[in-house]
Amino acid sequence: MQLAAGVIGQVLTGLALAQTGLSLEQVRALPPLPAVYAEEPSLDARLLWLQQRLASPLDAAERYRSLRLLFNEYYDAHRLSDAATVCQQHPPLPDDMLFRAHCLLAAASKPEEQLPQLLALVSEARSRGNRSMAASLLKDIAWLQSQLGDIGGAFENLEAALAEAPTDDVALLTDLMMDTATSYIVNGDEGYIRKGIALLSSNRERLERALGDAPIGIDKTVLRENIQLTEFNRGIAYALHLSEYANALQHFDRVLTEPNPYVEDALAFAALAAAELHQYERARAYLARAAREASSNSGPVVQQYLSCYRQLATRHWHPAQGVNACLNLHRDTATEVQLDIYKRLSQIDDQAIAMAGLKGLKTLFIEKLEPQLRRRGSTAASNAELRRLQRESDLKSIVLQQQAALQSERDATNAQRQNYFIALSLLLLSVVLLIALSWRSKKTLAEQFERLSLVDTLTQLGNRRYLEQHINRELAHLARARRRNADAALGVYLFDVDHFKSVNDRFGHGVGDEVLVELARRIQAVTRDTDLLVRWGGEEFLLVARLDGEAHGRQVATRILQAINDTPFVLSTGDPLPVTCTIGALCLPFVAGSDSDLWTELVGLADLALYEGKRTGRNRCVMLQNRGLTTNDAVKQALQMPLQASVGAGLLGLSSSADASG
Repeated sequence: MQLAAGVIGQVLTGLALAQTGLSLEQVRALPPLPAVYAEEPSLDARLLWLQQRLASPLDAAERYRSLRLLFNEYYDAHRLSDAATVCQQHPPLPDDMLFRAHCLLAAASKPEEQLPQLLALVSEARSRGNRSMAASLLKDIAWLQSQLGDIGGAFENLEAALAEAPTDDVALLTDLMMDTATSYIVNGDEGYIRKGIALLSSNRERLERALGDAPIGIDKTVLRENIQLTEFNRGIAYALHLSEYANALQHFDRVLTEPNPYVEDALAFAALAAAELHQYERARAYLARAAREASSNSGPVVQQYLSCYRQLATRHWHPAQGVNACLNLHRDTATEVQLDIYKRLSQIDDQAIAMAGLKGLKTLFIEKLEPQLRRRGSTAASNAELRRLQRESDLKSIVLQQQAALQSERDATNAQRQNYFIALSLLLLSVVLLIALSWRSKKTLAEQFERLSLVDTLTQLGNRRYLEQHINRELAHLARARRRNADAALGVYLFDVDHFKSVNDRFGHGVGDEVLVELARRIQAVTRDTDLLVRWGGEEFLLVARLDGEAHGRQVATRILQAINDTPFVLSTGDPLPVTCTIGALCLPFVAGSDSDLWTELVGLADLALYEGKRTGRNRCVMLQNRGLTTNDAVKQALQMPLQASVGAGLLGLSSSADASG
């Protein structure tokens, strides 16, 4: 159902006349819409409700909100021409940057034309101090770049978005982590696919912590759905990109434990995975449930390829099953899905179907993959062309200077030549001095930048990059120390402030920063110069300490707890604030000969121990011990399991100690 053009024109004209002096704050201050709008079951019903509302007398703020909702309904339903019409007839308010960005994306222009406009919006968002919006826009830019085949540029902007996003914007950080993991999985080799899976695992842990700490008023349904999305995406990575179907089923089954938007998709892929493992009864059960719980939440593109996967699953035990849903996939089907389906068709023992799969692969290459490769080459060629033109300009300048010098020599007298050479010598000396000064200045700036890039600006501790540059030194020192003392170890302590969000909520972020600075000072006071203490991110800190043995490791944890808990923190207002922390720790060597290859995973295990400490009461240290992990893969698998499951299986042990002074 579409709003009649005449009605839209009247509504927008009325809005333009009534909108003088309207601000976005006025729109945000409006009371919630009647519940009947959100409860409308279909797009047509919601559009009709908005039409009727816009036809009634409304003030400027309410009319603007209603038109914005009309745009969102069209945009979310992929009716982009209708959405763009709303934008063209009524441009968004200048400070409504999200609406402005979506209007750009809804326009019929090509992505190459949208990118410069989105980049301009990023600059504007930064100038307004709106870091969340800048990060969100960079995420959209990265998505467009990946569609154009500029994978390198997409990763650069995802990295920039992660650096820009505020640490307390959990929803945005979750989206960014999800997009980064997806890019790893879709565009990377096996190593990056597994990095993407590990990143999704970390994201799930972060979301579960957020769910446990979520204050009243936060929509926990969204957090739960995002947790299920991480499980679904991990299942897709294992099923479509690694062909590890048993691992895929573990994650799909977790998706199916509760209602969420991904159940229908998970059932289709789970049926395929079970069929690939020859677990036909299990596959039939998934398909039967899919038939019972069929929904129309997904668009026709998704419905078609889900039907295809169900047919491919059935074909494992019923070779006569047709695959008609697979033979004419919509051109908007995701590239990774098209590639997977056509490869599966090409391997079927039926000449006609196999040929259809090969033709599909050929068409996919010609229409999508080859243009993407060319665009990647064009991007590199454009950079080379810019460098070539600059070099050509430099050469022309040199030739012109040489011609001028020769002409001066022919026309000048001996005295003039002498003066010329004197002047030229002075000029060259000045240039050399200027170049030397400029080089020295640039070198100083580069050194300062390098130092700043390794230092957290708030606490003046090293940051994550600083640790990554120095951890191999500590691992090498541990190897040497153990030749002298078999009990020598390296303690890894990941800790953060308990209930830090409530500190920010009650006193403001300025007080939160004071707490972090004082915490850093106290920990520095009880650690040695040889220890590596860094700010890991947000309120999290990481300490790597050289130990004489396991007992020494527990003493270090006790010192950290006492340094923070013994004396309340004194705020700039003069008020005392009791502060506690929770520590997750382990000692290296953890797995013989593999610690340097497993550094990221070992920090992940420390993070699991930290979360266990939060779960069991906070203000304590939970230290992990290796009980049965002998290989790198075993550690990675344990990282994906709940900690209590690993402990129950005898793979990990843990000991917990609370600070008595707390």
